[in-house]
Amino acid sequence: MGRGTQRIEEHLAEWFPHARISRIDADTTRLKGSAEALFAQVHAGEVDILVGTQMVAKGHDFARLGLVGVLNADTMLFAQDFRAPERLFAQLMQVAGRAGRHTQGGEVIIQTDYPEQPVYQALLKHDYQGFARYSLEERETVGLPPFAYQALLTAEAREVQTALSFLTQAAALPEADPAGYATASSVMCYDPVPLRVVRVANTERAQLLVESDSRPALQVFLSRWSGDVLALASQLRIRCHLEVDPLEI
Repeated sequence: MGRGTQRIEEHLAEWFPHARISRIDADTTRLKGSAEALFAQVHAGEVDILVGTQMVAKGHDFARLGLVGVLNADTMLFAQDFRAPERLFAQLMQVAGRAGRHTQGGEVIIQTDYPEQPVYQALLKHDYQGFARYSLEERETVGLPPFAYQALLTAEAREVQTALSFLTQAAALPEADPAGYATASSVMCYDPVPLRVVRVANTERAQLLVESDSRPALQVFLSRWSGDVLALASQLRIRCHLEVDPLEI
C-alpha cells in the first residue's frame, strides 16, 4: 500500500497521542478554501505536527516550526529524469528553509539509504556551488545537457500502441528523404517509450527523444522534421507536441 501521508499521520497519532496533528495533501485540500483553512490553523499555533506533501514546502512561513523531517528522499533521487538530483537538492534546500526561521535554530532530518551521495553531502554543507560543479562535470562526462541539445516529441492517442506506432514512423521520416535532412547523421533519435504516467484523461501517451551534440545541427533537423511530423500526425489523427530543450523527460 505504500507509506503515504495518511498512513504516516496514523502512525504519528499512535506515537504522539496527545499531539494535534494536521495533514495537508491533495485529499485534504480538494474542497475550495480547505487549504487556506488548514494553513490558518498552522499559523494560529493550533497544530503540533504537520504532515504534508511537497506543497507545504513552497512559499510558506511557519513561525513555530523547529524540526523538519523528509521521508524516503531517495525516491526522488533515483527518478528517471537526469535532472532528478538537481530537483531533489533544490527541494531539500527549500524545505530545510522552513525550519528555525523564527525559533532558536532549526533541525532537518532526511531519511536516506545513501547518505554519502553527493546531493546529501552538498546539502549538509549548504554547498550550492559544489553541487553545481559536480553535476556539470557528471553531465559533461556522459553527454547530457547543457553539453547536449534535446527535443521531445510527445504523442497522445486512445491506445498507447497507436502513439508508439506514430512515433516510430516519425523517427523514420528522415530515411525517406535523406537529402532533405542534411544534418540527420548528427542527430540521434531514441526509441519511443510510454510515459511514466501513461494514461491521463482517457488518453495514453508516449514520447520520442531527439538529441544532438550540436544545436545548429538539431535546429536544421527540426526545421524540416517538425513540419513532416505535423503532417503525419494530421494524417493519422494523432495529437502531438514538440518541445525543444524539454524540462522533464
